[in-house]
Amino acid sequence: MAHEVNMLAAPPASALPAWATGLLACPQCHAPLCYTPPVFRCRDCGEVGRWQDGSACFAVGDDDPAIAWYQSVGGTRFCERVQIPYTMSSLDTPVYHSYLACVRPDRRTSVLLDLGAGDGRNTLPWLSWGYERIVAVDAIAESLARLRARVRDEYPASLENVLVIQADLRRLPLVSGSVARAIAIETLFYLNEDYAAGLAECRRVLEPGGLLLTAERSWEGALLTHLLYGGVEALCQLAKSRDVWDGEPGHRVRSRSFTEEELCAELARAGFVVLEKRGVPVLSVVLGYLRGQGAITAGEEAYLPQVRQCLHVLAERGALRKAHVVTARPAPEAR
Repeated sequence: MAHEVNMLAAPPASALPAWATGLLACPQCHAPLCYTPPVFRCRDCGEVGRWQDGSACFAVGDDDPAIAWYQSVGGTRFCERVQIPYTMSSLDTPVYHSYLACVRPDRRTSVLLDLGAGDGRNTLPWLSWGYERIVAVDAIAESLARLRARVRDEYPASLENVLVIQADLRRLPLVSGSVARAIAIETLFYLNEDYAAGLAECRRVLEPGGLLLTAERSWEGALLTHLLYGGVEALCQLAKSRDVWDGEPGHRVRSRSFTEEELCAELARAGFVVLEKRGVPVLSVVLGYLRGQGAITAGEEAYLPQVRQCLHVLAERGALRKAHVVTARPAPEAR
C-alpha cells in the first residue's frame, strides 16, 4: 500500500469530497468502489485503498526506480523553485500555464485531472480560474501533502474542490470516461518502458470529446542538457539512445525523451488524434545553467519580464525545444 504521509508536512485531514464518491474506481478492474470510511473496497478485488490524512491512497509501484528516487528526495518542489529567478522551473511554469489556459473547458464543473501533480504548480491555476472538480494524482505522499497545504493556505474556500490521490499512473483509480481534461506535464516519460500503459490510462479515463495535454522531453533539448551538465561524454551516450538521466552521480533516475515524430507516433498507437504541436523553449535550460554557474547577476533580474515574453514567443514559433507540448483527443474508433 501507499507510504504514510509525513504528518509534520501535512495540513489537517479533510473528508472525501461528496462529488468524488462516484468518480473513484478500482485501479485493478475499474469497477465502482464502495467507500466505508476509511476504506475503499471493490466487490471483486476487496480492499484497494484508504482515505488517509486528506488523500485517497492506493498502491504504487514501490519497485519502480523513478518512484523510489522521488520518494528518497521527498518528492518535487516546483512551487519553491518557481520563486527563484532564472531557474528552469521559474521560466517554464508561465509557459505551461499559458498552455493550460488554452484547454480550459466551458463548464466549471468539468473534471480536470492533473497527472504527476507533485506539489501543485499545475493544479492551483485551475482553482484561480474557478473550477470545482480537480483531481491531483501523484505517487509521492510528501509532494501531495505540500499540495494540500498550498490549497489550504492560498484557496481555503476551495478545499472541497480538489481530490488528492496517491496512486500509480499506470493504474488510475478513476471511472472510465469521467475526465474532461487530462494534464500530464513532464511526468509520463518517467514511466519509461510503461509509457504506453500511461497513455492508455489517459485515454481510458477521458470522456468523449475530452482532451489530453502532455509535455514530454525533447531528445534534442535533452542532448543540450546532457552536454551542459554532464559534458561531451554524457551527450554522446544520449546520442545513441533516448534515455535521459537526472540527479547526481550514484543517485540518478532514468526517463525517456522523444523527437516530435516519435511522440506523435506513440499517441497514435494509444488511440489519440493529435490536434496541436507546440513546445517549451530550450532557452530555459541555458539560462538555468548560466544561473547555476553564477553568470547571471542579481541586476539582470530586471530583465525577467522581457525574457519571459521572449520565451512565450519561442513557445509558439520556436523549433528548438526543451519539451514537446501536444494536445490530443481520443480517436472515435478508440472509444
